[in-house]
Amino acid sequence: MARNEEGGARTMGRTARDRQGLSRGRIVAAAIEIADAEGLDAVSMRRIADHLGSGTMSLYRHVSGKDDLTVAMTDAVTSAYAYPDADGLDWRSRMHLLARHDWDMYEAHPWLLFADMTATPPFGPAGLRAMEWALAALEPLGLSLEESARAIMTVNKFLQGSARSELSERADAGRADADPGSRWQERLTSVDLTDHPRLRELATLQRVGAGRSWFESGLELILDGIEARSRAVADG
Repeated sequence: MARNEEGGARTMGRTARDRQGLSRGRIVAAAIEIADAEGLDAVSMRRIADHLGSGTMSLYRHVSGKDDLTVAMTDAVTSAYAYPDADGLDWRSRMHLLARHDWDMYEAHPWLLFADMTATPPFGPAGLRAMEWALAALEPLGLSLEESARAIMTVNKFLQGSARSELSERADAGRADADPGSRWQERLTSVDLTDHPRLRELATLQRVGAGRSWFESGLELILDGIEARSRAVADG
């Protein structure tokens, strides 16, 4: 009987803490902390409840489920990495600014690279502001909104794919300075390239590029294409 009363007291105490300390912001912050340490798959209502010393069902007063939580997590991080005022910058500089901010965000929170596979759509207020900022950045080019959206999506997908690749290479190599370009060249040197003269020459070149330099060189190719499309539209 005493044991039951003790258990009841523990339950009542935890319920009181739930009412006093739980909030959507605390839940989202705890989920981000878990995802940063162990990945998005490790985030669950039970795990968050344990992390906060709360009851699992109490969380549902603040978030409706995993999709709602993932959207809130994504938006919280996006807000923390909001694009700054870009007055005085041309469209290309703004795209590089976007890329630097997003690259830093993915390095700090790699789980974001997989969040759009979990929640649909992963757009909160901060995400919508980011998209509006990017569309405004391309306005001087005179592209239609549809073409601008395609251009931004191309940049974003290239950025996300590059970040996934590099972070994976780092994990596999166990080095923070590992990059897909140099690892790819290293693998080529162990292959017989007698019948592949172009690849043989590429394998002997100085490193293709590492880290952000490797990414930014590819980004420049994409931006050159966007600029060429803008000139074609202007020429009619």
